[in-house]
Amino acid sequence: MTRLALAATVSLAIAVPTAAGTIVVGHEPTLAERTAASELASYLQKATGTAFATVQEGDAPKAGAAIYIGHTALAKRQGIDPAALGSEQWVMRSVGDALILTGGRPRGTLYAVYRFLEDVVGVHWWNPFEETVPRKPMFAVPALDRKGEPRFRYRDIYMLYGGDRGRFAARNRLNRDGDAGIAPEYGGEMGYGPPYHVHTFYSYIPPEPCFKDHPEWFSLIGGKRSSDHAQLCLTNPGLREVFAAKLAAYIEQARAAAKEKGQPAPTVFDISQNDWGGMCQCEPCQAIAKAEGSEAGPLLDFLNHIADAIRPKYPDVFIDTLAYQMTQQAPKSIRPRDNLIIRLCDTTSNFTRPITHPENQAFRDHLLSWAKIAKNLRVWDYAVTYAPYYGLPLPTVHTYAADYRFYAEHNVEGVFTEHEYPILADLRDLKVWMMMKLLEDPHRDCEALLREFADGFYGPAGKHILNNSPRFWIERGAT
Repeated sequence: MTRLALAATVSLAIAVPTAAGTIVVGHEPTLAERTAASELASYLQKATGTAFATVQEGDAPKAGAAIYIGHTALAKRQGIDPAALGSEQWVMRSVGDALILTGGRPRGTLYAVYRFLEDVVGVHWWNPFEETVPRKPMFAVPALDRKGEPRFRYRDIYMLYGGDRGRFAARNRLNRDGDAGIAPEYGGEMGYGPPYHVHTFYSYIPPEPCFKDHPEWFSLIGGKRSSDHAQLCLTNPGLREVFAAKLAAYIEQARAAAKEKGQPAPTVFDISQNDWGGMCQCEPCQAIAKAEGSEAGPLLDFLNHIADAIRPKYPDVFIDTLAYQMTQQAPKSIRPRDNLIIRLCDTTSNFTRPITHPENQAFRDHLLSWAKIAKNLRVWDYAVTYAPYYGLPLPTVHTYAADYRFYAEHNVEGVFTEHEYPILADLRDLKVWMMMKLLEDPHRDCEALLREFADGFYGPAGKHILNNSPRFWIERGAT
């Protein structure tokens, strides 16, 4: 079910004339709320040719149309308490000759403004460099009573290649921009703390110098301890103690850096296997793996121990890990702690088919198994080819809505999509834009979205894009 709610439109409207308008911000707006006001003023001026002054609420004119941004007294008088809204919940409401655009912190108000510019004014950001702003010297804003929030809590595409501090990501309601980051003025991000967001075993326990002093921390392979393309001995008590201490040090490091910058500290820290095989074959590790029917068994046993160790001091911190390759199969009886996040990687599917297709039953079964036991489940998805020549055409647009709907219906709270190769990848701007819209609301009309992008971005060439692809993609992909 989509989280977008639209009340019946009533007869009131706010006219935006060619005379100057007013944007009103609340007392002590956040950096992101200042950006929201600035973006609104900039795009209204581009659309209407009219400058919009920005004032604080106490200095607002007593008469005339005004747009109230963020945590304002007017919003509270209308029964909207922005402080009670979720971090990405947004509200648009017209009241007499005023319009309220507000939301929770840090991103809700920013999203309210971007949704207003997109849905009502008709502004579109197609990629980090190209946009459409309609010319409307005079337009009327219909009476509005809308609210919503993105369907998935975590939305990340690797990469956008904008070099814009996350502006394009925020404008299209992503809350992470791969490794590039989203700056505080664009609402910040649901990022990861150090050392990195994936494949961190050797970041915590580097073979040099650790293997020399503690070979028992590394995988037993063929009767010998090895650090060469190996993993860690996850049942080793000494390793567990050191790992918990190193995680606590990373948390403190991240908090100190955030405090110095005046930013919120990250609350998610990754502990995940290296990007190769070499799982430990020692008797204790394999006893758990065999009992659980998966190498995810010793991994979760290890992570549950770390999660329990840090919870008393850091109750708001989550540990993120991968269900990937040999750990993709969910364990039979071990359950992840509530402060663990499982990122399930789709390494088996035919990406030209949706998850509901019979060819993709293996990954579908993995997802359903994890969905039953993981309170926090994310999907690591792929949208490009990973063999020479890299980034060649991969027709996947027709799968996005079906996949995201399935995820939403089965306990998935976030999606990370790898989509590199900005020049080679086929119709990349279209694909990224479709992902962003459907991650926000997977129940949107795919064909209408395709038409909107094709006409808006490709212009006269859009009809050729449509004639040669979307209906074929949608119908072929569903069979």
